[in-house]
Amino acid sequence: MKTKFTILLLLTLAYGFAQSEDVEVKKLEINTKLDHFAARVVGDKIFFSHNLTTKRGRAIKDKYDGFIYIMYEAPLSEDGEIKDEKPVVKTELGRFNMSSATFSKDGKYMYFTTNHIDKGENKLKGVETYNLQIRRAEYVEGKGWTNFETLPFCDPNHNFAHPALSPDGSTLYFIADVKGTKGKSDLYKVSVSNHKTYGEITPLGETINSSRTEIFPFVSADNKLYFTSDRRGGKGGLDIYVYDLESGDEEQVPVSLDEPINSRGDDFSFFLNDDLTTGYLSSRRYRGEGGDDLYYFEKF
Repeated sequence: MKTKFTILLLLTLAYGFAQSEDVEVKKLEINTKLDHFAARVVGDKIFFSHNLTTKRGRAIKDKYDGFIYIMYEAPLSEDGEIKDEKPVVKTELGRFNMSSATFSKDGKYMYFTTNHIDKGENKLKGVETYNLQIRRAEYVEGKGWTNFETLPFCDPNHNFAHPALSPDGSTLYFIADVKGTKGKSDLYKVSVSNHKTYGEITPLGETINSSRTEIFPFVSADNKLYFTSDRRGGKGGLDIYVYDLESGDEEQVPVSLDEPINSRGDDFSFFLNDDLTTGYLSSRRYRGEGGDDLYYFEKF
């Protein structure tokens, strides 16, 4: 009887994470040799990250030879394609990084990844560097994105990046490399109150964070956590995993999504629309355009 129960439990868990065999993944026409990644739908708009470029379309780098990114927005289309894109309007000028964002349901608040203004320590290289931080911005009609604030827990000596709000907006998920992190970066969460005050940061469970790298969290409308990891046993370099946040199973482990969501290349920054069947992912897979490419999927 125990053996039968165990088999039934495993089948139930597998069924709970099953994706449709009919899922279709389409490479978008917007892709070029430059980077396009981290697409997020907010109302009737889609936002994504893209290289900051010169007037001739060449990617701009900082003095450390790293790319600088900005956010773009475009009207939402029925076929998933991104057209008529334009840089987001912000009141703070300058070439600071602006990428990998998450938004409140009403589109009024945006949390995004950027760099600290002050230098911090780089534990791996033993040098001073501008580590990543998370900032919050508020959208004001007629002005654009304004009232920029660095989240209070972002220590300049550590990296904080890839914010993702829960569906109800009460919790912010992100990655960090603070003391006690198991891998190069782990997944953390913090409570959010009115997008103005924040609780204490807490690492996610031992089964979620691994000794490798966890990045790009996203929480779907049915409260499932999707994230990217290069942990052992994946299908490629970076894979997208899912974990049910509402499950009471203490032994639950993240499950790698099947092809064609995951590939032998790097797959990351998964986003699922509220219909739970369509969405976007980023990838450096075979037959891509050379940089980080955006893909639209349906029948998930």
